[in-house]
Amino acid sequence: MKIGLRIKVIFKFFGEENMNIRIFLMAFILFIFVVPNKSYSETIGVISLHPKWSMPTKHEGYWKEIGKLHIFKKKFQNKCGRGPWRCSGDKTIVGHKANDLRLVDFTLHKGGVLVESPHCAWSKSRKYDLAVDEALKQCVLPRIERLKRRGAKKIVVLGKSLGANMAIRAGVIFDGLSGIVAMAPGHVPGGEFMSSNFAGSVSKAKEAVSEGKGGDILELQDINQGVHKTLSIKASAYLSFFSPEGKAVMIKNTAKLPSELPFLWIVGSSDIITEKGIGPKIFAKAPKNPKSKYIEVQGGHGDVGENGSEKIIEWLKGL
Repeated sequence: MKIGLRIKVIFKFFGEENMNIRIFLMAFILFIFVVPNKSYSETIGVISLHPKWSMPTKHEGYWKEIGKLHIFKKKFQNKCGRGPWRCSGDKTIVGHKANDLRLVDFTLHKGGVLVESPHCAWSKSRKYDLAVDEALKQCVLPRIERLKRRGAKKIVVLGKSLGANMAIRAGVIFDGLSGIVAMAPGHVPGGEFMSSNFAGSVSKAKEAVSEGKGGDILELQDINQGVHKTLSIKASAYLSFFSPEGKAVMIKNTAKLPSELPFLWIVGSSDIITEKGIGPKIFAKAPKNPKSKYIEVQGGHGDVGENGSEKIIEWLKGL
């Protein structure tokens, strides 16, 4: 039904002779049908933190802002659907098929949520080149400001795996956030698995720091989904990520989250962190908040993007 016909029908119902009612109805109809009506999602901005050894999705708007749109189009957008590259429906976001966080970014974007995906210190190419808090300040703070420029009224930090761990830490060190989403959280310093694999490297890094050599580059160990890697890394940066006394201990950071900050933990039911009961224990340390939620979806560590994206959108809708 066209706007003009709607007006005639409503005027006839109320009586065209009453000028005040006619004026009121005209203003109301213009507001509903003509003035752009922003949804909840257009006021929400999400900063999406990639997993360990991964890379962020590539966003057309950001590359345009930094004056490198031609690189985005040639290197990423032109390869949509070819090789490892997958794209959002409008081809403005490009992500690697191995990173299921891209599916979340695509879903959020399609739903009208404003998304930023920074390149952080734990990426494939950077290899922990900054300690935890410095890394978060470097990759998150500029994106908070960019989301505000884009019109976001609420800022949520979301992460996958080690990125989820870092999202929780972001909730501790940054004020003014509206939510934290920990998707398939991983990396548990002090836990049985990490202790058995990294005790020697942690001890070596601690010795260097105690001798005032925290900036020295050492050969230390890392592992990701069963794949081992030797890192050339500053001792102090390694400790911040891998020590049980460092800044990446989820159970300690979760307990420090502000009580007014909603917290979503979403994980696969067959993820090892779920099966061993570690996840529920970490989530239980969070201050009580009526909007906080623990969700398990079908699958393992790499399935939350496919099976949980809509649940993340639903949770954001309630903020």
